[in-house]
Amino acid sequence: MELHSLQFITSALAPVVMVSASGLLFNGIQTKHLHSADRLRALITEYRGLGEDVSHRERRKQIIKQVGLFRRRMWLSQHALEFIYMAVVCFVITSLFLASETFMLGVITPHLTAAMFILGVAFLLLALLFEFLELRTGLQTIGIEIAGAFEEP
Repeated sequence: MELHSLQFITSALAPVVMVSASGLLFNGIQTKHLHSADRLRALITEYRGLGEDVSHRERRKQIIKQVGLFRRRMWLSQHALEFIYMAVVCFVITSLFLASETFMLGVITPHLTAAMFILGVAFLLLALLFEFLELRTGLQTIGIEIAGAFEEP
């Protein structure tokens, strides 16, 4: 096998590996996103089932706080998923650029290919940042639940 062919195969693998890694990350975030949506629905159902009497007032306040935090969590996760989609698009385009460099001499430059790959990595970093913020927001919802569980009646 020629050295050029070996280099091409090696460089073509990087975006494929990144697409695979992005897919794994996407599956994890999507699963958590679905669980958050289920928890949000459960909280709303509980809120609707609570009576208006004084004994439920504190729980209703806790649920209202949690619903606001869950909305933020859903927003953060949704945007993280969108960033992962954009990263995958960048990695696929990188693969196409790599494959077409030999056919389209001069049109697709190595700099353009590298820039597309770096843009994909940047989108992944944004997704991770949004997921980090989502995790921190999730800790707040847990804090509300714990505080409510151990309050004196």
